[in-house]
Amino acid sequence: VNVLAAPYFQGRHKDSDAQFAGLVVLAAVLLLPALFPGKIGWLSSLVPLPVFYCLVNLGIQRGSIPVRNGIFIAAGAAVIFGSLPMLIFSLTLVPVGIAFSTCVFNKRSPVATGFIAFLVLAVSWLLYWSGLALLLQTNLYSTLLTEIDMGLHSGLMLYEESAELAPETLEGVRVAVDLLRVYIPKILPAILISGLLITVWLNLVLGNLLLKKKDSKLTPWPEYQEWKLPDPFVWLVVLSGVMFLLLPAPLSTLGLNGLIVCSTIYFFQGLAIAASLLNRWSVPGLIRVPIYALIFIQTYGIIVLSFLGMIDVWADFRKLNQAGDKHNNSI
Repeated sequence: VNVLAAPYFQGRHKDSDAQFAGLVVLAAVLLLPALFPGKIGWLSSLVPLPVFYCLVNLGIQRGSIPVRNGIFIAAGAAVIFGSLPMLIFSLTLVPVGIAFSTCVFNKRSPVATGFIAFLVLAVSWLLYWSGLALLLQTNLYSTLLTEIDMGLHSGLMLYEESAELAPETLEGVRVAVDLLRVYIPKILPAILISGLLITVWLNLVLGNLLLKKKDSKLTPWPEYQEWKLPDPFVWLVVLSGVMFLLLPAPLSTLGLNGLIVCSTIYFFQGLAIAASLLNRWSVPGLIRVPIYALIFIQTYGIIVLSFLGMIDVWADFRKLNQAGDKHNNSI
């Protein structure tokens, strides 16, 4: 009897360990940014990751247990420490992890999953910020613009008070700040949308990586280096460029915002191409780390990868079109 029962209880213990680990990780990712928002507030952007991992690794029924309990524990601790407002913001990212897992079970492609999760996060944050605006009786978007403009003005004043800067350098700083004060209000929508896209992309890529390491069959998706946007998406870039270059405001401003958003999306594809080429050339991991660091640090690196992602529609650097890219183009 003990021999027959052992595998059953071993499986149960493994599930219990996985549930406990998921609970601890999720509670920490929810609570720590609420307790220390100034230092690790960025950690809240990873809330979808443990939710996604638990629901796919353990299944919806068993995976929902650590997710539910982790939220309850974090909420109780946040009430005790008076950090509930920040926790509520972190909770707006939980639906993204649920959307990821639902798309996995429905065998959606990575591109379709990212788009669905983006819409979920956009609605979630829109409801959160709208509710907060009603509560505070203020226009948060206008407040954000005012704060950014004041920050730029204050920064310029600090530079002007510095005696170490040459007059030519100071004049260059003035011109740059003036341009930022003019263009940031115009492109702020694209900046906010790009922030949403980056949050979704980061959790989607990390989630797929962790699940593949656990069991390659947990997700129906290929490795990140094989992810590819549908080819017709490039026409959105063309349309945005035409609007920006040929049409008057406010359509030209709309086109500019479209170009920024499309550049962000194609950067993700460009990074996948870079990862594929580094893998093809068998570049050691220790050398890949500084290469990726330079890409993210240098603005030109990001622009080059965005352009690389766009021309992949015709160049097909990874030969995915020849292989029949069912994973990425199927919705």
